[in-house]
Amino acid sequence: MSFSEPAMESRMECRLPQKELIGRKCSEFIHDGDCIFIDSGTTTFQIAKNLTGKKNLTVITNSIPVVNELMNSEFTLIIIGGKVRHSERSVVSFEYMFNFAGLNIQKSFLCAGGITAGNGVSDFDMQEAITRKIIIERSKEIFVAADSSKFGRDVTVNIAPLSRIQHLVTDSDLSKSLAAGFQKSPVELIRAEE
Repeated sequence: MSFSEPAMESRMECRLPQKELIGRKCSEFIHDGDCIFIDSGTTTFQIAKNLTGKKNLTVITNSIPVVNELMNSEFTLIIIGGKVRHSERSVVSFEYMFNFAGLNIQKSFLCAGGITAGNGVSDFDMQEAITRKIIIERSKEIFVAADSSKFGRDVTVNIAPLSRIQHLVTDSDLSKSLAAGFQKSPVELIRAEE
């Protein structure tokens, strides 16, 4: 089966209740004083909307919507420098454009275009994949925030095997048969529910 990346605008509204629940659930793992990375996806954007009440956060992102959402907060905001990817409202970068080595991230919240028990996390764009791979290397704890429609499919570019991810946060619509495939993996499957 072939998959292509839908437009950002259509993804912002698609499965919005599930994405909002996932965003709220992810925010429960963020504590005052944390240094976090929020990826440039429609599900990870919901995390930024749920940070009210947190204190002394440092938020690193490549997402222009996340920057806009948090612009008036008291948080320290760091945007990864590089080329603007207009269609995704994101910034893609390479190590020669941004000093990733200076980052010491406690928790990263990544998005995905596909997730399988066999091949792990994948996405559609090579440039976005490069940034995600580097962020995984610079992070102590990795959360992948993805609604259940992303499970059971491999898309264009592999990001990481499940052995590199600690937590998969999804919605309660994930089928039992797909969830069963992750039981033997080292990753914790977290369901966001009402």
